Amino acid sequence: MINRIAESRYGSWSRVGRVGLTLGLAVTGVGLTFASVPALAQAPAEGGAAAPPAAPPAEAAPAPTPPPPPAPPPPAEPAAKPPTNAEAMPASKPDVLPPIDVGAWLRAGAIIQGKDPKKLNDWQMGEVYGELHAGGKIHKNVSVTVNLNASTAAYNVAPPAGGAYVALEDAIISFDFDDAFHLWGGHLLVPVDRANSAGPFFSIPWNFLHGLFTVGLPSGPALPHEGPTGRNNGAVVWGDIAKGKFTYLAGAFDNGDVGTSPLYSGRLRLALLDEEPGFWGNASYFGDKNILSVAVGGQYQKDGSTGKDKNWTEFNADVLLEKKVGGGAWVTAEGGYYHFGDDDLAPSDLVYVLGAFATGTVGFGNVQPSARFQWEKIKANTGTNPWNLDVGLAYLIKGPALRVVGTYSYSKFGSDTSANAILLDAQAIFF
Repeated sequence: MINRIAESRYGSWSRVGRVGLTLGLAVTGVGLTFASVPALAQAPAEGGAAAPPAAPPAEAAPAPTPPPPPAPPPPAEPAAKPPTNAEAMPASKPDVLPPIDVGAWLRAGAIIQGKDPKKLNDWQMGEVYGELHAGGKIHKNVSVTVNLNASTAAYNVAPPAGGAYVALEDAIISFDFDDAFHLWGGHLLVPVDRANSAGPFFSIPWNFLHGLFTVGLPSGPALPHEGPTGRNNGAVVWGDIAKGKFTYLAGAFDNGDVGTSPLYSGRLRLALLDEEPGFWGNASYFGDKNILSVAVGGQYQKDGSTGKDKNWTEFNADVLLEKKVGGGAWVTAEGGYYHFGDDDLAPSDLVYVLGAFATGTVGFGNVQPSARFQWEKIKANTGTNPWNLDVGLAYLIKGPALRVVGTYSYSKFGSDTSANAILLDAQAIFF
C-alpha cells in the first residue's frame, strides 16, 4: 500500500514536470516566430517613412526544474519456502506439553485438652502436616506424579514410622489412553471410599473420618485396609463414562510384601446431577457444583484379617448431596455405612452422617457451621458401642485453599470412658 501511494505521488509530480517543460518550449517558439515576421515584410512605398526597427526577441523563460525521479520500489519479499512432506503432516509435529505443576499444602493447629481427656484444662499443638506435589506429562498419554508428605507427631495418633516423619506419599506413572480407560501404577491411593479419596484437605470436618476419634482415645483399626495416608504399592484401572457421570476404579495392592496375598479394592460412583469425574474425589465441592452422588466400594484379601488366618472383607456405601441455594450459599449432606468382615479387632459396622451450611460472602469469605455424628459397633465390645460428635465452625476465605476451623469434639467409648476436645486449625493450599 505504501509503495502504491508513493508511486501515485511521484507519478503526479512527473506529469507536472512534463507540462511545465512543454509550456516553456511553446513560449520560446512563439517569441522566435513573431521576431522573424517583420524581417520578411515588404519595403514601404517610395517617399514613405522608413519602418521602425524590429524589437529584439524576448528572452525565453527558464524551464522549471523537473522533480526527481520516483524512488525504486523495495524488492519483493521472497516467496515462503513450501513445507516438506514431513512438515506438512500434523502427526509429525512435536507435542507441546504443559509445564510441570508444583504445589504445597499445609495444615496446622492446636488442641485444647488435658492429660485427662475429659477435661479442657491444657493445650498443645496438634499435628503439623504438609505435602509437596509435583507432576506433569512426559507424553500426551503418559504422566508422572511425585508427592511427598511430612508431619510432626500427631496427638494420640502414631504416624507411620512413629514420631515426626518425612515420607513418599505418591509415586505414580499414569497411562491415560482414554477418558474411559486409565492405567495407573506405583505407590498410590487405594480406591475404596469417599473419605480416602477426599483426604483431610477436601473434607468439611477437620478430623476427617480416617483417624476416627483422633482427639479422644484410639478406638482400634476402624478403617478399610489401605496403608500410610491411605496409599499402597499397586496398580489401578479406572475410567469415566458418560462424561463423568459414572466412574469405576479397581486395584490390586501388595505393599511390596511377597509374604502376603494381594489386597483387592474397588469403587463405583454415580453422579446424578453435575458430573464428578476423575481418580481423586472430594467430600465437598465448596459451592462449585450441584452434586448428588452415590457410590459403593469393597475390599478382599485372603488371610488378611488381623491376628488370625481369616480372609479380610469390607463393604461400604456413601451418598453426597451438595446444592447451591443462591447468594453464594450452599448446603451439604453426607452419609456413609461400612461393614467389616471377619476381623474381631475391627468394628463390624460403622455409620456416619454429616450436615453443613455455608453462607454467602461475609467479609472475605463464607461462614460454614457443620455437625457430624459417627457410631460404630465392635464385635468384641461388651459395653457401650463407641460414638462421636463433632460440631465445627469454619471460615472459608478461598474455599478449601484457605480456611480456618474451630471444632468441638466429644467421644464416648464406654459407660465410664469419654473425651472432650477443642480444635483450632488452619489450612492453606498453593496449587
